[in-house]
Amino acid sequence: MRKYSFSIVVGGKKITTDDDLFDISDALYEAGCSDAHPAAYNGTLYVNFTRNSENYAKAVMSAIAGIESVSGLMCLSVDIGDVVSLSDAAELAGTTKAALSRYSKGSRGAGDFPTPLLRVDSSRPLWSWTDIAEWLAKNKIIDNELVEQARITGSINTALSIRNTNSMDVIVQFMNALNNNLKAITA
Repeated sequence: MRKYSFSIVVGGKKITTDDDLFDISDALYEAGCSDAHPAAYNGTLYVNFTRNSENYAKAVMSAIAGIESVSGLMCLSVDIGDVVSLSDAAELAGTTKAALSRYSKGSRGAGDFPTPLLRVDSSRPLWSWTDIAEWLAKNKIIDNELVEQARITGSINTALSIRNTNSMDVIVQFMNALNNNLKAITA
């Protein structure tokens, strides 16, 4: 057994008072989440965990099950998810933003740093944390366990998003179109 630390963003209840947070804390404790530490940011509930488990996936999935056993609560994402800034990636990897910035610009390393996925033309582009973690591990900057956690977090967040938006049918249509190199049909 190992300890895994992570946070889950939760929907279904806005936190407007300290009493709201105390009520959630009590409900989570009664649901078996004695390791849950709920907090709120601008009314959004997130729950920090330090959970003992056989592996990261089981730790996160059991926390999601515990949260969602509380009436009205629905997990939205595991924070931090797969889309990150260089600052986020540096924090997750235990390195500096300056180092990652140099890698991303090609002034350090082989020039093969991952390409940003979103906001490419802005001053704050966003990358896939999984892509960056894989690159960092390949270059012996982080260990493979962080890569596996990044992959699992990305997969869980994708599953939560699909479930929460009830969009599986549309996604299957696009996947089929992409896999068959056909034009996707929009609904």
